[in-house]
Amino acid sequence: MIRSRLYLGLLIFGLTITISFSQTIKMGTLAPLSSPWHDAMLVMGEDWSEISDGKIKMKLYAGGILGDESDMVRKMRIGQLHAAALTIEGLMYIIPEIDVLRMPMMIQTDAELDYIRDKLSDYLTGLLEERGFKLLTWSDAGWARLFTNAPVIYPEDLKKTNQIIFLWAGGSGKRGWMDAGYNAVEVSAPDIFMSLQTGLITTLTTTPIIALSYQWFPAVPYTIDMKAGPLPGAIIITKKKWDKISNDNQVPLLKKTVERGDELSEEVVQLETEALRVMQENGLTLLHAPDDARAAWLDLVETYMYPEIFEKEVPEELYLQVKSMLEDFRSKPKE
Repeated sequence: MIRSRLYLGLLIFGLTITISFSQTIKMGTLAPLSSPWHDAMLVMGEDWSEISDGKIKMKLYAGGILGDESDMVRKMRIGQLHAAALTIEGLMYIIPEIDVLRMPMMIQTDAELDYIRDKLSDYLTGLLEERGFKLLTWSDAGWARLFTNAPVIYPEDLKKTNQIIFLWAGGSGKRGWMDAGYNAVEVSAPDIFMSLQTGLITTLTTTPIIALSYQWFPAVPYTIDMKAGPLPGAIIITKKKWDKISNDNQVPLLKKTVERGDELSEEVVQLETEALRVMQENGLTLLHAPDDARAAWLDLVETYMYPEIFEKEVPEELYLQVKSMLEDFRSKPKE
C-alpha cells in the first residue's frame, strides 16, 4: 500500500513537471494553406520548438477554419486560442486606433508605412498590452486595390456597372458607402468566395496576393493601378499565455519571430508583383487610373469614409498627427 501510494505520488509529480514545462500554443490565421503567411507560421512553429528544446509546440489552425478574425479575437479573450496572425481588420477588434495606418489613400509607399509604423510602434504595442495582448511581430499582406467584375476607373463607374461592394462583417465603411449612394454588403471572410460566385458582392478591395491565393480574382477580373492603402497585420499572443513562457525563452523567441516577420514583409513586396503578373496571364485586366480619377477617389473617401473612421476607430487628432509625420517624411530628401 505504501509503495503504491509512493509510486502514485511520483507519477503525479512527474506529470506535474511535464505539464509545467511543456506548452502548446494554439494559433489561428485566415491565411490559406501553402500561402506565404501560412508557410512563415509553420517555420515560426519550428523555431519555437527548436529554441525551447521541444518544450513549446505550436498548433496552427489555418485557412479560416476557426471563423473570421473577429472570432479568433473572441476565442483568444476566453482562452480557447492563444495566438493569431491577424490583418488590420482583426487587430481593429482590439485596438481600433491602428486603422490610422490604413486610412484610404493616405499612406502610399512601403517606406511611408515603415516610417509611420515605427513612429507609432510604442503607442500601438502599449495599447495592445493594456488590452491583454503581446505583439510578436508586425507583418504585411501587401497593398489593397479595387477588384471589380466590370471595368471601373472612376467612382461613378461603380454605379454605371451596378457594383455591389464587399465590406468586412462587423467593420466600418457601410454608412460611408451608403451615404455616397453606393450599394455595400457585409460578408465574413469564409463566405467571400461563395458571395462572389452568387453575385452577392461584385466588388472588393484586397491585395493581389490575397486575390490570387483565395482564387477570388476570376469573379472580379478587373483592377486599377491605384493603391487604396496598405494592409498591415501582426502576429500576437495573449499576455496570459506569453507570461507562462520562461524569461529565458521569451527573449530569443521574440527576436527570431521579429526576424521572420521582417523576412515575410520583404517577401510580400516581391510576391505582389508576381501575383499581378500571374493573374494578368489568367484573365485579369489591369486598368490605368489617370490623375483626375485619383482625385475623384480621394474626394470620395475624405468626404464619406473619413468621418465614419473618426467616429468609430481613429481619433481625429491621431490622424492629424500621422498626416503631419507623412508631410515631414515626404519633405526629406530621399537617398
